[in-house]
Amino acid sequence: MSRRPIIPNIPQRAAKPLRRFGDSGLEFDPKATEVAILDRSGRAIWKMSKEEVSSPIRWDGIDFAGQMVQTGDYICKIVYPDEKVAYLPFVFMKKS
Repeated sequence: MSRRPIIPNIPQRAAKPLRRFGDSGLEFDPKATEVAILDRSGRAIWKMSKEEVSSPIRWDGIDFAGQMVQTGDYICKIVYPDEKVAYLPFVFMKKS
């Protein structure tokens, strides 16, 4: 029997809340209305709203200052139309 990891706070309809995009980016569930990337202290280093883009929200590893983030642990905050919020920890690997 295969075991699936249990990730709390993810709405059932969001089977794939995020996936790889390009060489070092992430593409988020098309139903997401807002996505924020948080550092280990919980501070937002990037944020995008569905109102700002017509396609799914995508993050290319660049922070608010326009710099590529360092390799490390981050948290993805995904907000859905019904105001449910999913927090997903992930490791970002900076491409050398």
